[in-house]
Amino acid sequence: MSEMDTVRSTGTLQLPGSKKYHGELVAGETGAAFYLKGKQEPFVEWNYVRMHRMDNVRLGGTTSRITVILKDETRYIFELNKGLKLYSHMDKHWTDKPVTVITKAEELRRLAELRGERIEKPKKHLISRRHPNRSVAGDILIYLILLLFGIAMVFPLVFLVGSSLKPLDELFRFPPPVWPSHPTFDNFSDLFVTMGQSWIPFSRYLMNTVFITAVGTFGHLIIAGMAAFVLAKFDFPGGKFFFGVVTTCLMFSGYVTGIPNYLIMSRLGMVDTYWALILPAFAAPIGLFLMKQFMEGLPTALIEAATIDGAGRFRIFWSIVMPNVKPAWLTMIIFSVQGLWNTSASTVIYSEAKKTLVYALNQIQAGGIARTGQSAAANVIIVSVPILIFVLSQSRILETMASSGIKD
Repeated sequence: MSEMDTVRSTGTLQLPGSKKYHGELVAGETGAAFYLKGKQEPFVEWNYVRMHRMDNVRLGGTTSRITVILKDETRYIFELNKGLKLYSHMDKHWTDKPVTVITKAEELRRLAELRGERIEKPKKHLISRRHPNRSVAGDILIYLILLLFGIAMVFPLVFLVGSSLKPLDELFRFPPPVWPSHPTFDNFSDLFVTMGQSWIPFSRYLMNTVFITAVGTFGHLIIAGMAAFVLAKFDFPGGKFFFGVVTTCLMFSGYVTGIPNYLIMSRLGMVDTYWALILPAFAAPIGLFLMKQFMEGLPTALIEAATIDGAGRFRIFWSIVMPNVKPAWLTMIIFSVQGLWNTSASTVIYSEAKKTLVYALNQIQAGGIARTGQSAAANVIIVSVPILIFVLSQSRILETMASSGIKD
């Protein structure tokens, strides 16, 4: 390297994932080299023809940070006392630099960085208008209406939680306050004391409910999903008639089907067993209806491509169909959990050891005026699980299906 046309600067070199090295960078006409302090041999060295990119950020005064990226993706980061002079020298002799198209804003930003000016990031507005063609008054009116509806919808839940925290004297005050003046958790502690005095442990009621809810929901999901897959993507005699029967069943409430379900379970010998609640949950028509409607929007080309690749029917159902109808089966899970968790099962289960949590809490609520606070606490426990399931899954329920932009 000729001494006639070289530029030198002391500073540091940092390699990716390594510590900083102190030394001197020497740039000539054809290349540059970095020498460690007190060393005669270059620590790193490169020719300008090997360079792919070079960036410079001014740190203050003549000091700047220079990043050199070679064509083999080797990266050198220098902090040099005479960084501006070194950068200009190397840029001058780097004749075969790649041509990059930059916008005017990027060029102004680069020049500002070279001058050492502080670049202000654009401020993000707290509220961004999705419909700029609508007036501000229209936005305010819509938000006010939404706020009123939101208050009306959340008020029962707030009142329920507030009632569970009220002492006994505030529970009978008229007009009833929405929130207690002196909140207390005595209602919950009294509830657990009362449950602990039962000859069946509280945990037994809880495990019964969890088992029935989990098994019933999982079975409903699998059976409804497989049946909906067949009805949506395969043509067979009687398919439309069968779906019409399922749609008709949506009109009947649980009170109408209670007697037929009891007769069937009695004939099968399943009365006073968990299956008296689980099996009817498998056949709930709402899940089949939701899954079938979503699966009809799934492109048949996906299934045909998987069949050509050698995937079996069950593999297609589990790996392709179910992930693409996630909003449907998450919605179905909410309905199923809500129905099974809130069932008292008093008509088909008689053994106390097999009773559900809702039945046990209802017995406490029937204990008279003295247990009004415990009744409010029991209601909070009953509604908490369905609400928690909804809160955890609402974002995925509302998201668009993965196949929404694919058309046959």
